[in-house]
Amino acid sequence: MISAMLEESAQAQGSETVYELRIYHLNEGKQDLILDRFRTKETKIFARMGMHGVGYWVPTEESLAGRTLIYLLRHESREAAKVSWEKFAADPEWVALKAETEKDGAFVNKHESTFMKLTDFSPKV
Repeated sequence: MISAMLEESAQAQGSETVYELRIYHLNEGKQDLILDRFRTKETKIFARMGMHGVGYWVPTEESLAGRTLIYLLRHESREAAKVSWEKFAADPEWVALKAETEKDGAFVNKHESTFMKLTDFSPKV
């Protein structure tokens, strides 16, 4: 059964699969707020848009702690990522959620995005 699940996962990750590393540099005092938004709603919207969350992290390094969110998404392809982000930006649920949660100020000061492909020797994620 486990080997069948691993095989299914490997098949789902085609040759065009890309991973997107996103780093959010947050405004002061916004980390708990953005974590709550991700925990309760935002990741569900990502999933609806076809963006698979691989993992979410907060740094423990003192210079970044409390001010940074790092996460990794898996997309079927670069083009799928582009389409998903466009749909996400226009999604009425997301637009309303962002407006409501950021009525007292933006959470993210700056964000970085890097697209990556797994190497042939990497474990599948």
